[in-house]
Amino acid sequence: MKKFTIVVSCIFILLSMTGCWDQTNLNKKRIINGISFDIDEQNHENIRGSVRELNLRGSGGGQFDLSDEIIEADGVSTSSINTELVNKISGDMDISKAFLILVGEDLAEQKSISSLFEPIARSKQGYLTSKVAITKGKASEILSLQISKSPIAFYILNLFENAEKETHIPKANTFTIWNEIVDKERDAMIPYIQKSDLNRVELLGTALFKNDYYTGEVLSVDQTSLALFMQGKIEKARVIQITNDNEKKDEFSVFVEKVKQNSDLIVDKSSGNVQLTIKVDLYGRIQSLAGSPKKVTNQELDKKASTYLTENAKEVTEIIKEAQSDILAIQKQLNSKYPDFLKNHEWEKVYKEIEITPDVNMHIQSSSNLK
Repeated sequence: MKKFTIVVSCIFILLSMTGCWDQTNLNKKRIINGISFDIDEQNHENIRGSVRELNLRGSGGGQFDLSDEIIEADGVSTSSINTELVNKISGDMDISKAFLILVGEDLAEQKSISSLFEPIARSKQGYLTSKVAITKGKASEILSLQISKSPIAFYILNLFENAEKETHIPKANTFTIWNEIVDKERDAMIPYIQKSDLNRVELLGTALFKNDYYTGEVLSVDQTSLALFMQGKIEKARVIQITNDNEKKDEFSVFVEKVKQNSDLIVDKSSGNVQLTIKVDLYGRIQSLAGSPKKVTNQELDKKASTYLTENAKEVTEIIKEAQSDILAIQKQLNSKYPDFLKNHEWEKVYKEIEITPDVNMHIQSSSNLK
C-alpha cells in the first residue's frame, strides 16, 4: 500500500474526472480506479475480480491521505464478486462505479461480455461511460502496474483518449458496447492492450467479437483505422502512413481531413449469393514524403495510396470473415434491404460466403511544396 498526502483542491480535480458522485462523506469515499476480470486459476468456472481503489481519509488541516491498493475476490458472477469485495473492506464501494474495466482474453473467450457488464449497465448509479479493454494475458497484471504516481486507470484512459483522436480505436464504452451486443446491430471491436517489456501499457489494436464472445482474432491499429473507415465512423482527421515494403524510400504520409463512405449490398435471389461493395473516399493533404525532394504529381500519390489502402482493406475483410465477426453490420443491412432473405438462409453460412469488396480511394488535394 502506498500513501501520500494531497490537498483538497487536488481531490476535487480527481473526483471531477470520474463523473458525479453521491453526497457521501469524503472521509469514507473509495474511488474505484479500475477493475479487472480473469478466469480463476483454482476454479475455471469462477471469475477472479480485482479492484484497484483509492481510499480517501481526512488527516486534518484540510488535507487527505490517499492510499492506493488492490483488493481481490472470486465469484461466479460480477455481482457475487461485488458482494465479496464489499465484505472485505470498509467504506463505500461499488464496482458499478469503476471507470475502467479490463477483461483477460481467456475469460473473454469463455464468458459472455454482457454478463460481465450487466450489473454495471443496469445500475442506476453505474458509470455507463466506463472504458473497456481486452488484455493480452491476465487483466490483473495490467491493473496492478504502478506507473510513476499516476493511477494506472488514468494512464490507460489518457492512452485511449489519444488513440480515439487519431482514429486508432473506436469510441466505445460500456454503454455503446452493451447496446451493440443487446441490439445485435453489429459485432463489437474492443481495444486490445498488453503489458510491455518496460512494464507499461501498449495498445495492440482491437479485439474482434462474435455476438457476445471474443473470437481470439485481433485487428492491428492500422487495420482498425481501415475498419472504421469502412464503417463510416470517422469523425476527426488523422494521419495515414503509406508504405511500400520493397521501397521504403517511397513512404509518405497523408493528413486525412474528410471521409466519405458508401456501401452497396446486392443479393442474387436465384443463387443466394451476397455481395457487399464498400467504397471509401479519403480527402487530405501530404504531410511528409520520404527521401529527397523530387517532382511528383498528386495523381501518382493518389494511385499509390489507393492501391496500398485497398489491399490492406482486403486483408481486414479476410480477418473479420475468418473470425465470423460482423463489425460491418452486414446482417442488419440484409434484414433492412432484403427482410425475407435470412428467413430461408442460415446467417453463419451466408456470412462465410459473402463477397466483400473494399474500394479505398485517396484524393490528395494539397501536396504543399511538391509539384
